[in-house]
Amino acid sequence: MTKTKKIRNGPDLGKYIRKKHRYATYLDASRLFSIPYYSLVRIAKEANACWKIRKTVIVDMDKLQDYIENFREGDD
Repeated sequence: MTKTKKIRNGPDLGKYIRKKHRYATYLDASRLFSIPYYSLVRIAKEANACWKIRKTVIVDMDKLQDYIENFREGDD
């Protein structure tokens, strides 16, 4: 008698990420904003725009965009 391994499927992130480009992974967001990866991670955490789903983190692009626009206005 052999034991069968249970295959764990991760969550379906497609329903979050493909929805009007409102959510993206760190890598996709850094490419969209043309910002280095670790700089985007830091900015996204400051903006509280991160959602951790198991081992994947997605970024709320609306919150991040608002944070960047307001941060930019504060520099002037």
